[in-house]
Amino acid sequence: LSTYRSHRFCCSIVVITMNLIACYTFLSLVLCMTSGLEVGKHAVGQKRIHGNLGIINGKKASITKFPYMVSIMAEDDGLLGSGVILNSHWILTTAFNVAWYPVEDLEFRAGSNSYEHGGQILTAEKVIVHENYSGYDYDIAVVKLSKPIKLGKKAKPIKLGTKDLKGKTKVVASGWGPSSEYGDPSPNLLSGELTVLDWNNCYESYPHDLTSRLMCTSDTNVAPCGV
Repeated sequence: LSTYRSHRFCCSIVVITMNLIACYTFLSLVLCMTSGLEVGKHAVGQKRIHGNLGIINGKKASITKFPYMVSIMAEDDGLLGSGVILNSHWILTTAFNVAWYPVEDLEFRAGSNSYEHGGQILTAEKVIVHENYSGYDYDIAVVKLSKPIKLGKKAKPIKLGTKDLKGKTKVVASGWGPSSEYGDPSPNLLSGELTVLDWNNCYESYPHDLTSRLMCTSDTNVAPCGV
């Protein structure tokens, strides 16, 4: 799921949750898993424009509060972003994070506040990117891990949402990355509260950019965003 803010475009790798229920819809997940393609159709090896996505003005958070979060790294580029645990064998993330890297270059850290140390290090067996991924629309991918995650207090599957969020709903974004627009990535997990903007109102402002697979937030202080 990507997010679209009312003042600037953000292709988000963080997870937005409400009462620990992800805003990723089950339909989107099914489409990704049944209509996706293994990495290879995209130009793997042509690295994406470097830039970690984070939570602007986010606060440090504990992995015990967001135990479904995993950080994603690449051998040469360090932190790429965040994903969530679907079950012991599968990770859900954005295509932006993983589409441009060979599978063997990707690493995933579960069960730690930090993307630099602690928890469990896992590798990928297969990456599936949505076949219609176009840069920000259909920005979704799933990763099959080479070995299962050891589930526990700090590593648990996320509960997938089944309903669209209405305008003015308060949600929480969590993930790794910079906490300021041009800052270095924070090694610690970050979180911040956002307010969902009514989709129709947002579409009136961005009719050529917004699709049914994107959502808007109206906050000016906290933002899941690319820098």
